[in-house]
Amino acid sequence: MKETSHKVSKAPKSAIRELFDLALSRSDVISLGIGQPDFTTPEPAIQGNINALKKNITMYAPTRGVPELLELVEKKINKINNIKANWKDNIIITNGGSQAITLAFASIFNPGDEMIICSPNFVSYFYCALFFGVKVIEVERNKDFSLNIEKIRNSVTIKTKAMLINTPNNPTGHALSLTELKEIVDIIIKNDLYLITDEVYENYIYDGLIHISPASLNGMFERTITVNAMSKLFSATGFRLGYVVASKEIIDLMEKYHQYTVAGTNHPAQYGFIEALKMGTDFFKEIWESFDKRRNFVYNRLNEIGFDIIKPRGAFYIMPSTEKFNLSGTKFSRDIMKEKAVAIVPGGIFGSFSHYMIRISYATEMKKLSEAMERIEKFVQNL
Repeated sequence: MKETSHKVSKAPKSAIRELFDLALSRSDVISLGIGQPDFTTPEPAIQGNINALKKNITMYAPTRGVPELLELVEKKINKINNIKANWKDNIIITNGGSQAITLAFASIFNPGDEMIICSPNFVSYFYCALFFGVKVIEVERNKDFSLNIEKIRNSVTIKTKAMLINTPNNPTGHALSLTELKEIVDIIIKNDLYLITDEVYENYIYDGLIHISPASLNGMFERTITVNAMSKLFSATGFRLGYVVASKEIIDLMEKYHQYTVAGTNHPAQYGFIEALKMGTDFFKEIWESFDKRRNFVYNRLNEIGFDIIKPRGAFYIMPSTEKFNLSGTKFSRDIMKEKAVAIVPGGIFGSFSHYMIRISYATEMKKLSEAMERIEKFVQNL
């Protein structure tokens, strides 16, 4: 037989998904691996989906999305993100945030283009770049996971097409300050680059920080591709619905790619998203307080256990170093799963500078988090 795809074969199977599958196969496992909120999807979102099915809304959806949903996304981004966009020209509904990233790559990159990314960062960005023939230029973060602005400036070449940021960040929990964001914007504008900004964790932000969308800043709308989804705010990862906000030129290109690849998004689920957006975000206050409590608990316990650790400022992840225990993140993850039945993601999958790190998700109930910390402590004591 002739060879299969070189690009796809170079991508490993998802270590996070493998961990998830392994955790499901054992009843004693506490999973701190999956980036999935643990609260129930709000009832209006569920009922919106059910009602659409009862009305037999099971045909193809409009390629860009149901107009009512697009209009609600426009209102949301205008009010919450201060992004001035038109739903007819600047928004497309996607199959989750993952496809939104794919559409961003498909619409701006050509093989051989370079993209700057601060590492560690979300694993999918690296392999999406591989599939589109994009060279990833990794810039190591500072010790506190903030961005090394000088290294970013020095990484721009004639081949640089874009920079990708994810704030609040998976896996580090870092959230960009306004100062960092302005410095990034300055680099983007001066070098005539695009900025892809993944904002799916915008509601999970702590310590008085405020999320700011780069597309809302002067001179940035036309060169920014804003990616978001309903999954994290509404705990609806299985709905597989996201959206992109960008210039008309870019959205038009995304529509073409969308038409010839997936044809559209889940039609009835879009009505669930409609009802979810009508709710606003007041329901999230109590949930946010719960996540902030968990964040502080996990940070304090890991400190007590002896990890070198940076307190996260956003999302629901924390990324301890394993170097002082003379274990790579991969070995730590494998051994603690085998010995203590705690599922933790090895840091090395998130780039070139995190092999001696692990990623812990605290998106699980306090009782399980407490037990997991006890198991981690016993594991470390026995090293």
